[in-house]
Amino acid sequence: MKDRRLIFVLALGVLIATVTIARIVTNQPQTYEEQVAAAVMMRPAPGFEALDSEGHLVRLSAWLGRHRIILVFFDGERGADQDADLLKLRDRFAELKDTDVKIVGVTLSIPQINRAAMDRAGGTFPFPLVSDIDFQSPEGTMRIHRHWGRLDAIGEQPLKGVFLIDRKGQVAYVGPIPKPYDNVDQVLEILKK
Repeated sequence: MKDRRLIFVLALGVLIATVTIARIVTNQPQTYEEQVAAAVMMRPAPGFEALDSEGHLVRLSAWLGRHRIILVFFDGERGADQDADLLKLRDRFAELKDTDVKIVGVTLSIPQINRAAMDRAGGTFPFPLVSDIDFQSPEGTMRIHRHWGRLDAIGEQPLKGVFLIDRKGQVAYVGPIPKPYDNVDQVLEILKK
């Protein structure tokens, strides 16, 4: 009788140990990248209207749901001619246009400064560079930056960022704001697939 109890206790111990090891192995903590990937949700991209360097009104809504869009927030103080992401997109524009990709650059610089940067870069950019300045809007300057989460924690300084909007007009979000890619190379790799 004691032998059966001993065998039962040993079998039960082995079973508990096996279940415990299996739970530990499958419940490993996630890396930061895994946590971010799990938190990412696709939502509609925030639309905007703004003037480009030629004074034309650019409406993001005109392209949403019809094209893939690369949206680049860049440092207007340095100028479009000094932004590596914009220059890379300008060099690959023909290739991207053939795959029906639209590109928009967003800055706090006024249109005249964007035109001067284009001249320094050897001519116009083949895609619009819009100014996030609207003195008639109640939200005023940095409205687009605010909606896309491209302001620092204090809300005073603009941040750079690259976003990819899919053909459905959706962009990746983490929490309440769109999630930018680290650089334009990541977006170009995704577009190759």
